[in-house]
Amino acid sequence: MEAIYTYFQANYHFRPPFSTNPETLVKEMTGCRVNKAFLLAYAHKPGLSRQLNSWLYRFSLEHPRLIPFASVHPGDPDLGEIITEALDRYDFAGVKLHCLVQKHPPDHKKLFPVYEALLERSKAAVVHASTFPQAAEGCLGIAYIKNLLRHFPDLNLIIPHLGLNELAQYRGLLEKHKGLYLDTAFVFQNQGFIPPLEEIKATITGYPDRILYGSDYPFIMEPPVNGIKRILELDLPEDTMESLFKKNARQFLNRLNFNYK
Repeated sequence: MEAIYTYFQANYHFRPPFSTNPETLVKEMTGCRVNKAFLLAYAHKPGLSRQLNSWLYRFSLEHPRLIPFASVHPGDPDLGEIITEALDRYDFAGVKLHCLVQKHPPDHKKLFPVYEALLERSKAAVVHASTFPQAAEGCLGIAYIKNLLRHFPDLNLIIPHLGLNELAQYRGLLEKHKGLYLDTAFVFQNQGFIPPLEEIKATITGYPDRILYGSDYPFIMEPPVNGIKRILELDLPEDTMESLFKKNARQFLNRLNFNYK
């Protein structure tokens, strides 16, 4: 965590204002009345995934409110073994891919065994493929997700950051693929960015069962509660709010072969 914060400071002139101690972060979540949360990590280079997954497993056992997703890297030489261990031995809910950091598009053929394993086990992928908050030619954008879903149309898939800046196109994919969800991570957590509120509100109300609340904590600039307040200001129907903050995540997990308590 300290290395990541240092990287943010050096490359983006921004250091998250939160602790680098995972135990402290979990305690701070209690103050936000978090009941359950996805625990996401990603390897920035090959050879780190197995160690990360071992830590994720141990940490989630100590903190049952956390629902872990495995770290995998397309360049891992033992990718098949890593997936089997994470999904079968550890019973993770799925995998996390960060296409910007890992410099691979989501439809790269090296990742096909990962998606095949997820489908075989009814697990899920959380894939950072959005051009928001930072674009990157060759690895980010909805074109790669469209191609991925052509190969794996029934994949359980979460796209973080509401798929900005391609939200209109993602609405078309939501219509076609019932296992596709979007989350709100980072979108409402940065005062320097003004989100397209009307477009977001139309998407949430149009697909009230397919949008998940996400914060991106702790890699954000403000406390999560600030972003929650901004969502509440959208003045969405009460049942839509309940779906966004709780029911949709539970529905998504119930799609998976995952021991959700």
